[in-house]
Amino acid sequence: MIQIRIGTLKTYGIETRLKATMSDPAQIEAAIRDEAARWAEGFDANSLIILAKALRGFDVTAQFGRIKSKVLFVLSRTDKLFPPDIAPGVMQGLKSAGVDADYFLLDSEYGHSASGLDADKWAPRLKQFLESLEQA
Repeated sequence: MIQIRIGTLKTYGIETRLKATMSDPAQIEAAIRDEAARWAEGFDANSLIILAKALRGFDVTAQFGRIKSKVLFVLSRTDKLFPPDIAPGVMQGLKSAGVDADYFLLDSEYGHSASGLDADKWAPRLKQFLESLEQA
């Protein structure tokens, strides 16, 4: 479980976050291992089986037509889990389904964790999006 979480954290961009406060690679690895161990203590391993099945078997694109609200689709430039090269296909699928959708590419080094760690970089775009909802 710990090794799986270490891999996940690295995919999410934890190394970039830790390099902001640590310079020793061994210290960074230890911090990642500690965070993974804390997570593993409280996580049910059976959940990983369910999540893996869901990821393999569920295609959300078939549900796009059910979306009734406006969508702001935000991806990080460095996200390995949801890389920005998926954006054109997702946006085309949303538009084809009649969804009023807008896309924003977040310029961040924090990978999958960027939306939280670099919230200030996309907060103005979110504010603009929310204001557009008020006007509608």
